[in-house]
Amino acid sequence: MTQRRIDKERIERADREAKLAIEAERVARSAKTERLRAQRLLAAPPVDKPAPVKRRRAAPKKPARKIIEVD
Repeated sequence: MTQRRIDKERIERADREAKLAIEAERVARSAKTERLRAQRLLAAPPVDKPAPVKRRRAAPKKPARKIIEVD
């Protein structure tokens, strides 16, 4: 059985291109994040008093059990 010929140069070139594409996407993502963060900080002034924390209502208490005496 003959072994399949592997083009190592082609694989290495594909790896390089993939790494370059991933790096370009990472740079674009971080630039977008920074831009959106700057917009958000400029748009909304910081709040002096944060909104009150909404608390959940307490669970309703179960009614007391009735005691029935049997004679």
